[in-house]
Parts: sequence; C-alpha cells; structure tokens
Amino acid sequence: MTDHSGPASAPDKRVLRTMHRLSLFCALTGLAVLIGGFIVLSTSVFDEMSASANLVIPGEFAVMSDGEFVRSLLPAAVVAGIVHLVGVVAGLMGRTRAEDRRELARCALGVGANAFFLACACIIPVVGLFPDPRALVPLLVVCGAAVLAACVSLFRGMRASAGAISVGAGAAGMLAMAGALLVGLFAMLHELATTPGQPFLPALIVVAVCFYMSVPAGLIQLTGLIVGIRARRHADSEAERALAGRGIVLNVPLCWCVLFLPLVVLAAIS
Repeated sequence: MTDHSGPASAPDKRVLRTMHRLSLFCALTGLAVLIGGFIVLSTSVFDEMSASANLVIPGEFAVMSDGEFVRSLLPAAVVAGIVHLVGVVAGLMGRTRAEDRRELARCALGVGANAFFLACACIIPVVGLFPDPRALVPLLVVCGAAVLAACVSLFRGMRASAGAISVGAGAAGMLAMAGALLVGLFAMLHELATTPGQPFLPALIVVAVCFYMSVPAGLIQLTGLIVGIRARRHADSEAERALAGRGIVLNVPLCWCVLFLPLVVLAAIS
C-alpha cells in the first residue's frame, strides 16, 4: 500500500501556518484598535477641556458623564473584542493540527494573548464603575489566571518541557503588565473626563494599577526565571537548552524591573 501521509499533511501545515498567523495578527490588530480608541477619545476629552476652559471656571464641571464615557468606549471595545475572539478561535483551530512543541507554543501564544486582551476589552468599558482603580487589579489577575489555566489545560504537550513553561511565564508576565497599563490608561482618562478638578489623580491611577499588578506579574516572571535556569542545567538536548535560554532572556529584564518597581516607587514617596 502506498503511504499518503506526506502529501496529505501538506494542506494541514498550510492551515496551521494560516491559523497561527491569523491568531497573532488578531492579537496585534485588536490591541491597535484599543490603543486607537484611547487616542481618539483622549483627543476628544482634551478638546472639550480646552473649549470649556474659556467658558467656565476650570474644575467645576466635568467634560462628560459616566454614561457618555462608556458609550464613547463601546465601539472600540466591541470591535477589539470581536477581533480577539476570532484570534482565539484561530489559535484553537491551529492547535488541532499542531504536531510539535514549537507549533503548539505559537498557537498557545495566540490563544493566550487574544483571550487576555479580550478580557481587557470587556473590563475597559466599565472602569468608571470602580471607585477605587486598585479594584481592577484583582479582576485582571483572575482573568490572567483563568487564561493561563486554560492554556495549560488545552496545550498539554507543552507541560513536558520546562523550557516552554519558562517562555510561557515570560510571555504571561509581559501580557499582564501590558493589560494593566492599558486598563490603567483608560481609568486615568475616565477620571480626567469626569473629575477634571483633580489634576494629579489621573497620573496616580496609572501608577497605582501598574504598581499593584507588578507584584503578581513579578512572581510569575521570577518563577519562569527559576524554571528556565533549572531547565537549562538539566536539558537533555540542544533544542531544550536553547528554549530554556530564551525563557531566561525573556524573564530576566522584566523580572528585575517588575519586582523592584514597587521598591523604587516607595523609595521615591518616602
């Protein structure tokens, strides 16, 4: 009998490449939509503030209400959410055709990034409902933990590789800080638009959100660094050693920055 496994696998490889590229493209596109929405809305807020400064005493009236702010955010959040949802589906479709760890890692990165930014797109429109922006951090941590647990469960083939775990921890830490910065910026813009009488509060909100998010993100990065070092020492192949090296490189810079960020802020305050 003739073996047709070679020719038959070529279409699957093409579909796999298309799916993981589509997943990563959706992650970047959805993030670009959210950033674009922030730029457009911030421009509108600053224009309204400059226009109203000539008519009223600064600090007495808000630029927009909470309802107007949410309605202004909804278009960008909905579009970004749909794009990220497509990216999650594309990554899951690629997972069914992935055969080795590298292919699984690419699909896992696409699924994880899109799922986390999808959660951020759902959180951003309701930032005004949280009187204390620090309450957003536990919500982000829960979403990140759920996404990480789902990726570990779905991509079981990567759990056998400590190097892949180290790389995944590095990517998770960076995604967590990127999401915290994004949500913190929208929370800052909300305070700037609804309470213009407190000029220093918006900047403090971004610092507070990133400050509190740096603790769990730093622990993830530190775990990834330890796992990467141990994986490099006990690697049984050059490929595993190289993968562990990538995990170390990915975790070291952000690990130091994230863990020492709270100390730097506290030292500056004191």
